[in-house]
Amino acid sequence: MGEPTTHYSLKYQARVLVTVPSDTISSKWLVGTTALREENEVRTLQFDADSEQLVCKRAYSHPAEVWDIAPCPTRDDVFVTVWAKGGNSSATLWKTVGDGEQASVQVQLEQQVELAGQSRAMRCALWSAQQTDTVVTLEENTLKKWSITEAGAEATSSCPAGEMVQLWSGALHPRNPSLLCTAGSNDVQTWDLRNLGRPMGEIKMAHKMPVRSISFAPHNDTRVLTAGDDCKLRFWDLRNPGQALLELGGHRHWVWRASYNPVHDSLVASCSSDCCVNLYYTPNLAAVPVTASVTEIAGAPAAGGGMPAGLPVTIPAATALGGAAAVAANKVPGRSVDLDGKVVSWDEHEDSVYGMAWSAADPWLLASLSFDGRVTINRVPKNIKYKILI
Repeated sequence: MGEPTTHYSLKYQARVLVTVPSDTISSKWLVGTTALREENEVRTLQFDADSEQLVCKRAYSHPAEVWDIAPCPTRDDVFVTVWAKGGNSSATLWKTVGDGEQASVQVQLEQQVELAGQSRAMRCALWSAQQTDTVVTLEENTLKKWSITEAGAEATSSCPAGEMVQLWSGALHPRNPSLLCTAGSNDVQTWDLRNLGRPMGEIKMAHKMPVRSISFAPHNDTRVLTAGDDCKLRFWDLRNPGQALLELGGHRHWVWRASYNPVHDSLVASCSSDCCVNLYYTPNLAAVPVTASVTEIAGAPAAGGGMPAGLPVTIPAATALGGAAAVAANKVPGRSVDLDGKVVSWDEHEDSVYGMAWSAADPWLLASLSFDGRVTINRVPKNIKYKILI
């Protein structure tokens, strides 16, 4: 690996780490703790490139266990937390009060409004990067869309996830404000936020066990990455959901999060209960030309689980790399970094790794968080970086 690693330790156990998207100059992340009997907190951590250290810039008291954080895309003083307390879970919109610049001083958060659900099982919150007044909350079996204003928040629409569907997580499209993907049980569902009612399409049996994570490619509007309890990562074209474009292994236990690099389609990272963080390099899949039509990819117009014709995706269709061919390519003896697959496995953690996020300021930096409160910063190896840039 050869790259130095930076560590930071929280006082309590923790499960959630997200990047601060509003700051594209400094590498910052938000982390939240899940202590049962102590006062929990949300901290802003910043990577200091000169000293090679993670520094706590702000610390805020939080009244309950923090299970997810959705930061505002344009402001660093506003975010939503999904919390749990006494068997109940919900979401709350907060605004920071005071500067909180000293890590030893906890500053209170000012509650703006609770984004109450219809059940006691709130899973996560998603803040739209395109429509910055829109937040989506996912409960165990319900989706709800919220309009955020200076006066608070208003629920504008909601719908059930469907029979026998248990939602775990989701992702909003980085450029299309209407497109939402959810991980429901073993499947993936696509939704049009302009008209929540039922899924527009779905990937049936995306994984053999529950799907835990979804991530959109930064430059391909119809490609998504999924990961789940079957220890696998799978790449999909939403217009042709019948077969995965590529399947990658490399973990020995549940994969809690898998994420595309925010700039480079050929870089993907994942974290797991096996205490490892993996980096994958997929130049062949990322290089698939954007020339073929949807009909050429699917062999027929989308039906059933496919993407509807009315979906507002505006880029040309991409040529699909057949799933079987892609997997076979990974099995070529003497595989080099030029073939799609795992290139690094970081094992600095000693507990299950639940949180992971790329830097919004430096695409070569990756932060991860294990349950024991250990935060680690890793860098994309130089040989992979040069292959992408040169």
